[in-house]
Amino acid sequence: MDTKKNIENISLLKEKISDWHKLSDEELFLAVKEFEKTPRLEVSIYYQDLFNDPKFSKTLLDIYNKHKDNTKLVVLLVSAIGNMIQRYGLPETKEIYEFMLENSDKSKIGPYVAIFLPRLKYFENYDEKWEYFMNIKKMSPKKVAESSFETVMDLMDLYLEKIPEPYKNETIEYFNKKVEESNNEYGKQHYQDIINKIKS
Repeated sequence: MDTKKNIENISLLKEKISDWHKLSDEELFLAVKEFEKTPRLEVSIYYQDLFNDPKFSKTLLDIYNKHKDNTKLVVLLVSAIGNMIQRYGLPETKEIYEFMLENSDKSKIGPYVAIFLPRLKYFENYDEKWEYFMNIKKMSPKKVAESSFETVMDLMDLYLEKIPEPYKNETIEYFNKKVEESNNEYGKQHYQDIINKIKS
């Protein structure tokens, strides 16, 4: 599908979601589900204005405030807003940060939040950073949780330099297990590199 057509489709979806009060719960879910895929498309400057849109992110938060109990919908909102920030520079607000934080330890939502929360600027002042990091791998769904934990440990050089001693052994043990379980040399080396980074 060409870029022009994508832009039209995304614009129409945004309009539809912006009038979410007129939609049934099912129609709203399907519209958000369709929209959530779009900031994950190949990054393009042509989509910048569509996704770097504070007014629309506020709409998504309004939807959240009305549908907090709909786990599947909340996961879609986390992903949509997170990718709009991470890939298109949507301005981070305290409200977005609080939305992420509020869902950071919820079952079936937390691991998706963990993909984005550690990168938010407000998170830098979060007091229980390391307790949070270590808790990610215990969340469910397990596969997403472990992947999020590994990404955080791999990418957060900023934090790895300051990894507190009490957490070093637990983290090294986790990755040693991953080295043992890995069935290819690339995987083994990848996990070993993280261990070496933590030890250094």
